[in-house]
Amino acid sequence: MKKGIGIALMAGALLAALLFVACGSDSSASTDPGSSSSSPSGASGAAASFQASDGSGSGGISVSGEGRVSVAPDMALLGIGVSTKEDTVAAANSAVQAAMDRLLSSLKADGIVDKDIQTSQFSISPEYDYQFSEPRLTGYRVTHMLQVKVRDIDRAGEVIDDAVEAAGDLVQVGSISLTIDDTSALAKQARELAMADAKAKAEELARLAGVELGKPISISESSYTPSPPVYYDRAVAGGELAPAQTSISTGELEVVVSVQITYGIG
Repeated sequence: MKKGIGIALMAGALLAALLFVACGSDSSASTDPGSSSSSPSGASGAAASFQASDGSGSGGISVSGEGRVSVAPDMALLGIGVSTKEDTVAAANSAVQAAMDRLLSSLKADGIVDKDIQTSQFSISPEYDYQFSEPRLTGYRVTHMLQVKVRDIDRAGEVIDDAVEAAGDLVQVGSISLTIDDTSALAKQARELAMADAKAKAEELARLAGVELGKPISISESSYTPSPPVYYDRAVAGGELAPAQTSISTGELEVVVSVQITYGIG
C-alpha cells in the first residue's frame, strides 16, 4: 500500500515539473522582443509607417488655368442646296441639276468664289409609302447640298435670299453656323491669359502651404472655339415666304485656351 502511494507521489511530482518547464518556455517566447514569432510583423509595421510619413520624395503643385477672348464672328458657313422627288431618277436628277445651276450662278453673282463652295452631300434614294401591307414605291429623291463660306458676314442674309429666289421650291437651307476665319492671334491672347491664371493659382497655393514655388515641370494645352449653329427662319405671310430680307444675328464667339501646369516646389 505504501509502495503504491509512493509511486503515485513520484508520478505527480514528475508531471508538475514537466508542466512548469512547458509554461516557462511559452512565457519566454511571448515576451522576448527578439523572438522570430513577433519580429516580422513589428518590423513591417514600422517600415510602412515610415514610408507613409516620408516627405523626401519629389513633389509639385498641379493647377489649371483658362483664358477667354470674345470677338464677333467674321464668317458664315451655309449648308444650302436643292432636293426634289420625281417618278424616275433621271427626272429627279435633271430637276436638281437645273436648280443647282441657278443656285451656283446666284452665289457667284453675290461674290462667292469657287474655293468657298464645296459639295457636302449628293444622294439618290427611293422613297416608299408604308401605309399599305407592302411598301409601295412613290418615287426617287435626289439631293445635292453645298457648304458655302460667306466671308462678308454682313451679307449672309442677302446671299440666302438670293439663293432661295434662284433655286425656288427645290431649295434647302440645312444649317447656318458662324465662325472666325483666323483664330491664331486670338488664341495667343487667350494662351497668355491662361498661363497667368495658372501661375497666380500656383503662387497662392504655395504661399498657403508654406513652400517655395519652383519652375514648371510639365505644361499641356487644349483650345476650342465654340461655333453654335444659327437656325434659318423666315417670316411667313399668307402661307408664302415674305419678301423681307433674312436677318442674321452674329453675336460673339469665344476663343478659349486651357492649360494644365505642374510646378516644382522647394
